[in-house]
Amino acid sequence: MQRLQVVLGHLKGRPASDPAPAPRAAPCWNGVPLASEEDVVVVHGRRTAIGRSGRGGFKDTTPDELLSAVMTAVLQDVKLSPDQLGDICVVTSQILCLCLLSIDSVHRGSRQWPA
Repeated sequence: MQRLQVVLGHLKGRPASDPAPAPRAAPCWNGVPLASEEDVVVVHGRRTAIGRSGRGGFKDTTPDELLSAVMTAVLQDVKLSPDQLGDICVVTSQILCLCLLSIDSVHRGSRQWPA
């Protein structure tokens, strides 16, 4: 409710008799804590096996089970205990390459370079 009143206050404007407050500097903080010497960042990649959609060995496996197996393998690889782990960022990719042609391929309609 308070948020709505603030927005409506912006739309209503200021009476002519009310002077505008003097501008003041405010610190810019985006909510992300500053880096510390004690911070450790682990960047490690693992992937799950690929199976046919709706068929095959992983048809009854849930995404959290796959993530659990991957996270266990990552922690073993980097020799990190789960209680030392803070925030994690998991990225999935369903598109292997955004380009239609590989780097080594040449489109048939393209001009041939002189030898």
